[in-house]
Amino acid sequence: MTQAEAKQAKRKDMPSARHLRVGIYGASGTTGTELTGLLQRHPACRVSFATSRSHAGEDLRSVEPSAPSVTLRNPTDVSLDEIDLAFVCLPHGHAANLVAQCVHAGVPCIDLSGDLRLRDEELHSRVYGSARPAGLAERAVYSITELCDASLDGVDVVSNPGCYPTCVGLALEPLARAGWLEGTVVVNALSGISGAGRPATAATHFIAVHDDVKPYKLGRSHRHTAEMEQSIDRWMPADQPRPTVIFNPHVVPMERGMLATTTVHLPGKSASAVHEQLAVRYRDCPLIEVLPYGQEARIRMVARTPRAVIGVTDVAGSDHVVITSAIDNLLKGAASQAIQNMNRRFGFEDHLGLS
Repeated sequence: MTQAEAKQAKRKDMPSARHLRVGIYGASGTTGTELTGLLQRHPACRVSFATSRSHAGEDLRSVEPSAPSVTLRNPTDVSLDEIDLAFVCLPHGHAANLVAQCVHAGVPCIDLSGDLRLRDEELHSRVYGSARPAGLAERAVYSITELCDASLDGVDVVSNPGCYPTCVGLALEPLARAGWLEGTVVVNALSGISGAGRPATAATHFIAVHDDVKPYKLGRSHRHTAEMEQSIDRWMPADQPRPTVIFNPHVVPMERGMLATTTVHLPGKSASAVHEQLAVRYRDCPLIEVLPYGQEARIRMVARTPRAVIGVTDVAGSDHVVITSAIDNLLKGAASQAIQNMNRRFGFEDHLGLS
């Protein structure tokens, strides 16, 4: 075994004699800030560094008053030798090269960008319009934690899913695996403005969003549509035709939270059967609650928590069923799910540090 191979093997597992040393790249963004706070409180972790190019040398609390007091460092001034795990919270198009550096150095990482979510290279290029190192996506395990079949033990890269695909995927996965989905799946979703990131733009500052609800990238033009369909394709039985997803996202004048109202065509299946399918699927998942039959999910049920709630509603006189699902877009849709994936990667309970 070469020295580099020995170094990489050593980093595959959680150090037993001390806390897991973690680094957060892009800690001053909305997701990075949430993640830093969670990791500071995690009983098995120690934050070795948190980086920011635009705020290097500043306290994270000066960027976000609710954040922990952490001095932000320039990413050029930190070393992968300082950490056992990297969280990459950079925008798509910028994250993949850093992920490749981590892989080369033998440091496992969790990528919260969209750079590695789509496995097919041509599809990624069409949807995101950015290049990524060849073969890197094949090494990544895409993980909506409760729905991930693959073991994360010893993997190099975990690709954290998007917020909308998490919210919708939790509602649809049990039905997809049962082979119940067909035809067209219509998703109408609402998200708080924090999903657009921290920097304000003409479309996202207070005056632009207050007292309004704005639909955007309707039909099949939002990049998360491809991610949803990729997941459905993986979950569906091999011999079943795949449904088409029509996805209609909306921005609402809230800081955070996400609600998806998903309508599915299920001939021969009752809404109560759908409810039972979901309830059985998630009965051992402490962070996911299937509400009593007929009760709708609401954002207030999950805001500022790592939880998800799912409701099932009948459509009288129809073969359709409506499923509502809600998450906090910054937590279960990003930061707390990254913690869940870290926990599973290193053999902890999925919800450790998230109670």
